[in-house]
Amino acid sequence: MIEALRVLVKTFKDLWGEMFNLVLMNLATLALMALIVPGPPAWVALHAVCHRIANDYAIRWEHYFQAFRQHFWKAWLYAAASGVAIALIALNFWWYGATFGDQPWVQWVRGAWLAAGLFWAVVNFYIVPFYIEQTEKRWRIALRNALIIAGANPVFTLVLLAAGGLLMGIALFFTPLFVFLGPAMWTLLSTEAVVNRVNDWRKRMGMLEAPEGESPTRE
Repeated sequence: MIEALRVLVKTFKDLWGEMFNLVLMNLATLALMALIVPGPPAWVALHAVCHRIANDYAIRWEHYFQAFRQHFWKAWLYAAASGVAIALIALNFWWYGATFGDQPWVQWVRGAWLAAGLFWAVVNFYIVPFYIEQTEKRWRIALRNALIIAGANPVFTLVLLAAGGLLMGIALFFTPLFVFLGPAMWTLLSTEAVVNRVNDWRKRMGMLEAPEGESPTRE
């Protein structure tokens, strides 16, 4: 709980410190997402610059466009897989209710699909920041790390998801806020969370004298 609050404080601090660049990059990301084809790599590029911010590095447009070019096809691979998963969860949640709505067991099945939706939201909160964090850019490794961090830090994860959802709700209510900073706030929050957990892991492994080069995110 305390670490989640620290992540929130650092997110707002870093957001304020890089406000100018993040507003422009947020607008660029929304514009590219509206064009659909460049949307997924733009989303990954936004995570890449937020990763630099979370690690206290300066950001420039060259970092954004370098990540955009470098991860173009892998970003689309992730977007396609995530889209299919979301569609299947939504379809099954609707279908069981529409087809077997009068059966008492239906609510349990729909509840299970709702839980699957929450699970996938947690995975998506962590997976792109982990992908950027890793030396070897592979979605399978990022997925594994997202599951590990979510399972090991359930309260931390739920607090940040709730805070992120609240921030997005406020941003959507005040539409200009979402247009100027919405995606950037969400991206920076999730990235700060991953950097916080990775740094904590490294500190603990240092205390335990872990073998050199061993890390859950740098395979």
